[in-house]
Amino acid sequence: MSSIEKGIIHDHIYSSNSKREKDCNQLKISSNKNDNSFENHRRTIRKKCDIQTDEDREEYFRRRTLNNTSCRVSRIHRRSKLEITMKKCMEYEDLNAKLIAQTSLITQVIDLLKEHLRTSISNNLQQN
Repeated sequence: MSSIEKGIIHDHIYSSNSKREKDCNQLKISSNKNDNSFENHRRTIRKKCDIQTDEDREEYFRRRTLNNTSCRVSRIHRRSKLEITMKKCMEYEDLNAKLIAQTSLITQVIDLLKEHLRTSISNNLQQN
């Protein structure tokens, strides 16, 4: 292993890719040794390196197409939910600004009423 590989082996992307390559290579080696064992069982095709026949290729591309379609639908739903959330956020921010303005107006009215009450009470006390 070179010093560069040692330096990047900790990164999960590189380590998982090298593991996948080793798994694919092991599968190819074992499939060459035991060709009869694969004929008896329906093989699962999970990676591109698992493709060995035209039927495997068709199955792989069918599954990839299905996955791509479902990912596209998932992205559309996620974007629409994000848009709805952003609209609600903007509505709540506007409502919050209105409520803050209303609160400050009510606070000013209360302060004026308190001041008026203080002056009227002090005037009544001075008159009596």
